Amino acid sequence: MPELKHTAGSLAIQLQATLEGLGDLPCTGCSSLSEAQHGDITFMVNAKYAKEWKNSNASIGIIKHGVEVEGHDATARALLRVDNPELAIARCLELFLLECTQPAIGIHPSACVDSTATIGEHVRIGPGVVVGPRTRIDNEVTLEANVFIGNDCEIGTQTELRSGVSVAHHCTVGSHCLLHANVSIGADGFGYCLDEKKSRLVKMEHIGSVVIGDHVDIGVSTCIDRGKFGATKIGNGTKMDNLVQIGHNVQIGKNCVLAAATGVGGSARIGDWVQIGAQVGIAPHCKVGNAAKIGAKSGVMHDIPAGEQWLGVPACNMKDMLRQWVATRKMPKILAKFGKELDI
Repeated sequence: MPELKHTAGSLAIQLQATLEGLGDLPCTGCSSLSEAQHGDITFMVNAKYAKEWKNSNASIGIIKHGVEVEGHDATARALLRVDNPELAIARCLELFLLECTQPAIGIHPSACVDSTATIGEHVRIGPGVVVGPRTRIDNEVTLEANVFIGNDCEIGTQTELRSGVSVAHHCTVGSHCLLHANVSIGADGFGYCLDEKKSRLVKMEHIGSVVIGDHVDIGVSTCIDRGKFGATKIGNGTKMDNLVQIGHNVQIGKNCVLAAATGVGGSARIGDWVQIGAQVGIAPHCKVGNAAKIGAKSGVMHDIPAGEQWLGVPACNMKDMLRQWVATRKMPKILAKFGKELDI
């Protein structure tokens, strides 16, 4: 049984929250409102979820300042009032991380590290890892089992590459990044042309690279292709879900979010703080402005101005697309009413 480390009172201090209830109430884990058990902490983002507090088994709840919580018994449970419940629960989750086995500091005997590579201090290099010539691995980097890093690469401080990650030659990954299992960085871009006789496709070599900024997270089996010329670039703070495909010479700005199975065509330009839903396809050379939002399963074939919300196939401004969907749903009634007159 792990030693008790947290109480409602200690969490209130760490989260800079206002405590309503028992300060010495033990906290043993985090959970959702519906699944929480005695000892768990949960969170409520708004008044809708606050109504479920009285039926939850959670001992401690995080709630926004000013939101009324029905059925709260301050003699038996505790509320932590904060400005941002989602951020507060994110901080709590960090406190309850399960133990994850990492390679020991040093180089595993089965790893193959080129003699010309530069390895920083407190680096963890696991079994089966390959580090190519003239590559630099900065301080406190973790390379889990079977990571491959090609020649002339750079991996920044405190970056973690999970098992099976591949970073091809001449690519750069910034500091404090997390690349999940089987991510591919720097594979050839997808480009072919017809030969002189128009009898076969000729592969276009890609002589560029990939440059990934700091604090970037990349999900399982995501692929980021190298540039045909120059670099494919991912800005600081950007987060990608699993199975995302980034084509050659794409430029993605700072603090963007790309959900699962999104595909971005070659040379597309995506600004800062852009949010892209799951299974979105963005055609090559399209431009997406700062703080734009794209709904799930949209097909983007035109430039999107900054700050706009688009969805649909082909994607257009959200308000226009919603009008189209409403009109389409009304079409059977319209046809039933006027179909005979129009001979439809």
